[in-house]
Amino acid sequence: MLNNFPPSRFHAPLTVASLLCLLAAHATAPLNHAQQPPAGAPTTSLQPVPKGPSIRITFLPPPMDGTVSLAVFDRSGKRVRALHTEAAQTDLTVSLNGLSTTWDGKDDAGETVSPGKYRVRGLAVGDLDLSGEAFHGNDWVETEDGPRPSSFSGLKLSGSTLELTATDNAGQLWRITESIFSNEDTPRFEKISAAPQDTNTLGPATCPGKDGTTWSIEKALGETVVVQLDVKSEVLRRLPVGAGQPVPVAIAASLTEDVVVLLEQDGERWRVRGLRKKDAPENTPPPPVRPSRATSAKPATPATPVAAAPVWETFFEKNRWPCKTFTEAAPRVGRPKPFVAEPQITVKSQFNPLLGGASTDIALSIGFDESGSYLKTTDGIMLRRFTETAKLRWAVLGHDARQPALVLLQSDGTVVEEYRIHSANMLMTFDAGEYQWTGK
Repeated sequence: MLNNFPPSRFHAPLTVASLLCLLAAHATAPLNHAQQPPAGAPTTSLQPVPKGPSIRITFLPPPMDGTVSLAVFDRSGKRVRALHTEAAQTDLTVSLNGLSTTWDGKDDAGETVSPGKYRVRGLAVGDLDLSGEAFHGNDWVETEDGPRPSSFSGLKLSGSTLELTATDNAGQLWRITESIFSNEDTPRFEKISAAPQDTNTLGPATCPGKDGTTWSIEKALGETVVVQLDVKSEVLRRLPVGAGQPVPVAIAASLTEDVVVLLEQDGERWRVRGLRKKDAPENTPPPPVRPSRATSAKPATPATPVAAAPVWETFFEKNRWPCKTFTEAAPRVGRPKPFVAEPQITVKSQFNPLLGGASTDIALSIGFDESGSYLKTTDGIMLRRFTETAKLRWAVLGHDARQPALVLLQSDGTVVEEYRIHSANMLMTFDAGEYQWTGK
């Protein structure tokens, strides 16, 4: 099921033209003057202007439109502090020598670092285009901000309308209704409370059917079967559950047609199936063999066609597959070959004329937190937040043989989201220099 997700919300870009204008406007400003952003301006800086001892960091930003991410590293190359992430011009101070910011000598945890030399490095991030491609593993998820059912507890069937009770990751109960006879019908979600008893327990395991019959889920000799009884409680038919298939835990049936709907479970996999009776074609015996000329036997009379037992076919099916780990989800992300997750992906940066026009290799990876996923360098510079999906369980990057774009797969445990990252090489590195921190 393909869906176009809305683009991420980025801050106003730092353009070369705007930088030149800002430098000209502040040509007479003292170097230690801290320019404050206007009220209401977006701020992504992780480093407020300190009141105590600090180091003034000044640098010429690379000539590429976009945002700036800046971090402090120790002599071993380990990141100790993220100063700015996706910074716009309002996040930095404009001075005679370029852009400047301050570092108070503390690490990301707020602890003062040891005295010594530290290097400040960063990247300008250009137009990294992110597009939403598809949802995988949960047939009830159709929008990025819609409900995401993770488990089910019951179902009903009224005419052609199927009603499901579902629970999402936050424990919220939902009533889902949709038509089982229309492929174009979109599921409708309604919040419900946990008060009714039938919303907290699996079932029902028995329900009325057509012509006064009764359908039930029964277990015999360690196997689960679906049984239809007539008005005299005699067995009309048994529908066995195939080996390795989810087990029925709730059942509903039509009162006017030979239709039954099953809610089935296998661990964290859930499936809803609609079955209907389909009359099988008549089993006609093969035509009789004609006698040879050497025999006087008369041709055999064709046998009367024999009606075969009716066949129950699946005409409606929806699944919620386990996806709490990438290993669980990988077989069901719509690829002819298994998708390969790459711990890091190396891209060539754009030429930076301030560094002699050299193009460097940048190792990228994907990170995530409670607020969503983001692109970062493997040494810890966060470049751009991509999604706002809360409570992610995992996120991976990889290549797709069908397109040059990078593929981002991520999941909160209820569904797998697929994105494509275009122009991942729209990055330009810069060095803001080495600084001596005295601890005072």
